[in-house]
Amino acid sequence: MELSIPDRVPIYEMHVPPAIASVILGKKPSEVLLHNPEAVFEMAASGRRIDVDSLNRRIADELVEVCERARIDWVRVVWGYARPPRRVRRLGDHVWEVDGAVYAWSGETLWRLDEPSSYDPDDVLRMCRESSVEVEDDVFDVLRHVVRRVKGLKFISFDADGTWGPIVSSPNLLRHVLRWMYTRPDVVEALIRRYTRWAVEVGRRAIDEGADAVQMCVDYGNKNGPWMSPAMFKRFIKPALREHVNAFKRRGAFVVLHSDGNIEPLLPDIVDAGVDAYQGIDVMAGMSLARVKELYGDELCLVGNVDPRVIEFGTREDVEREVDRCLAEGAQGGGYVLSTSANISANTNAQNFLHMIEYAVRRGTYNRLTP
Repeated sequence: MELSIPDRVPIYEMHVPPAIASVILGKKPSEVLLHNPEAVFEMAASGRRIDVDSLNRRIADELVEVCERARIDWVRVVWGYARPPRRVRRLGDHVWEVDGAVYAWSGETLWRLDEPSSYDPDDVLRMCRESSVEVEDDVFDVLRHVVRRVKGLKFISFDADGTWGPIVSSPNLLRHVLRWMYTRPDVVEALIRRYTRWAVEVGRRAIDEGADAVQMCVDYGNKNGPWMSPAMFKRFIKPALREHVNAFKRRGAFVVLHSDGNIEPLLPDIVDAGVDAYQGIDVMAGMSLARVKELYGDELCLVGNVDPRVIEFGTREDVEREVDRCLAEGAQGGGYVLSTSANISANTNAQNFLHMIEYAVRRGTYNRLTP
């Protein structure tokens, strides 16, 4: 994070899915609670009483065990459950009704299906002006357990973003916001201000609980490029991004920006906003680690770019060549953390994932990387 040269290249992985975590932990995938809300829904639907303190502790234990056994240096802590799901009903294959909302578990991600098909801008504006910032204390429970176990031994991050993540996570809202940038900029500004107030409070509290960094999961683009023009990014997003960065750095933490998609046109403003690290460098969207390193390597710690397709479908030799490429393009001179690009949330090949880490630990010592 400090753009220095450690003894070896650190290892990170944003999202180890149950299919891979189960191999690492020696459990069935259905028994893994980490990144597996369906397992919790199954428990609730069966009528079992769920104690959230015990649930959050079990998730924290799994997260730490995965990172320790797989030799992952950076722990991305998930949010804890603030309350158990109470009214749970399976509606179909991986489709659930939970406390009145409908969700689909697809691609190792939970999607809300009953999002409104349309939004009235004046209703959104009114909601933004009338809402207050409320953060439930229990969402930090997993973080507290992880801090007690590995603070000082692992690098610990916690997620908080209000610049774009909550918008891009709701596809219908995203479509409206992209139009409102031209037709109702006041609504976009109010919405981002509301999310920013909330995220900054979450990040500050996570830092106070012991997080070393706040990771902002923003997804500013897709495989075709950013969702908005650089001019629109500068107008609507950059001020909020700078506010996040300043708040978290004043608290003594690093700031990591994660984004899928090809966001190269936005990187000058992202760097100018003061972000410490950029995770993703989405190889499947055509981003080049070598180019980003050349342009911004003296200002940003770079994280990622190992192709998840190679991890899922390649041979062991393919995996080694991919690791070698990323070490050659990103690690020279320090300021690089190896991980997949942007993550392996939909992957199932545990053997290749673990081989990636084993090979990177062995190969990524800086006495071997020096030309």
